[in-house]
Amino acid sequence: MSDAIGVALIAAVSSLVGSLLTFIVGIRSLRRSVSTSNGEPLGRVLEGRLDRVERRLDGLDRSISEVREWLAFREGGERPPFWTPGGLG
Repeated sequence: MSDAIGVALIAAVSSLVGSLLTFIVGIRSLRRSVSTSNGEPLGRVLEGRLDRVERRLDGLDRSISEVREWLAFREGGERPPFWTPGGLG
């Protein structure tokens, strides 16, 4: 009877050790998949890059606005106005 208990105990412990090792390897793999090659978490890296892209887009938006204002100024200076307030009186 004690041989059967020993065999059952060894089987249970080996299964538990196998599950534990599988869990540890899975956690390491998950950490590796969400981090960069130097170990830095991927979320921070992506957040930093997205912030830089956002700043560049804001700069482009400002530049486009300045060009639009300049073109509107040029067109306004070259064409006579369609309506003047003094024309009604």
